[in-house]
Amino acid sequence: MGLFDKIFGGSKKTSPPAPPIADFTVSSALMDEDEFWRIIHATKNAANGDFHQQQEELANQMHKLNPADVILFANRFRHLRGKANTWELWGAIYIINGGCGDDSFNDFREWVIGQGKDFYYRTVNNPETLSEIKAEEFEDVDWEGLGYIPGAVFQELTGQEMPYPYHEQLVTTGVEWEEGSDDLERMFPKLAAKYRDYI
Repeated sequence: MGLFDKIFGGSKKTSPPAPPIADFTVSSALMDEDEFWRIIHATKNAANGDFHQQQEELANQMHKLNPADVILFANRFRHLRGKANTWELWGAIYIINGGCGDDSFNDFREWVIGQGKDFYYRTVNNPETLSEIKAEEFEDVDWEGLGYIPGAVFQELTGQEMPYPYHEQLVTTGVEWEEGSDDLERMFPKLAAKYRDYI
């Protein structure tokens, strides 16, 4: 049984007909940031560092919201994921992971959000601080999954696919680096020294 079968159940459940999407407020507004981080911190604390368990905890939190607020949460999530779409952060995880493609970088940014407000802003503002994290915290985690939860819960609550009215920052910003050069070693000397065998 896959993760989403485990979270949302592997068999079909009988539920009342969902109201039409017009009955929900579909807004591109963002959930209040303090409320967003309160939810993230609650899931992280309940999961005791288990990222898969944190996804289940997030599903539980989403079920406490009405569909319009699930949309607002997803908007804030996408906003933060877009802000983290920088060449610098991509370069840092490239060093740590010995390479990192588009999809993996997207998943990694979701994991960073899942670590909480302080970790998120510290990491995005100065990716070299990742050198302070134990290597196994990256190696033992499948980063994928957290970003799927709001849409999955919305569909369970309404019977409809979730709208995504917020336009996420999809263009990678910051100082671009070149693979195969010494750019990353110069940008992140502490990470390069710690993960020298990977670059």
